[in-house]
Amino acid sequence: MKKLTKQYRVLENQTALAMGSGDLEVLATPALVALMENCAKELLSPQLSDFQTSVGVKVELKHLAPTAVGANVEVEAEMHESNTSKISFSIKAFDGEQLVGEAKHQRVIVETSTFLKKMKSKHNM
Repeated sequence: MKKLTKQYRVLENQTALAMGSGDLEVLATPALVALMENCAKELLSPQLSDFQTSVGVKVELKHLAPTAVGANVEVEAEMHESNTSKISFSIKAFDGEQLVGEAKHQRVIVETSTFLKKMKSKHNM
C-alpha cells in the first residue's frame, strides 16, 4: 500500500470561527477535511496522466480533538489498492502525538476535459 505524510500549519482562516462552522478559534472540521483530501490527492497524483485528475466523492470523518492556530498538523494518507477508477484511502491527522482526526475517503479518477464539460453544460441550460 502506498502512503504519504504531509505537514500543514493551521492558519487563522481555517478556524471554525472564520469558516462559520463553529464559534471557536480552533481548526475547523471543513478545514481538516480539506487537509486530508489534499494529502490523498497528492498521493494519487503521480499515477494520473496529464489529462486526468481526481475528485473527492466521499468522506467519513471523526474529528477527535481541537487544534490551535499555528499548530502543525501531520496528515498521513494510505491508499488502498483498487482496480477501478474509484480509489479508497485511510487518513489520520495528528497534532504532535495526539490523534485529532481520522477518515475514510474515496476519490474518483476523471478525464479533466470531460469532467469540466459536464459542469459547463449544466450552466448553459
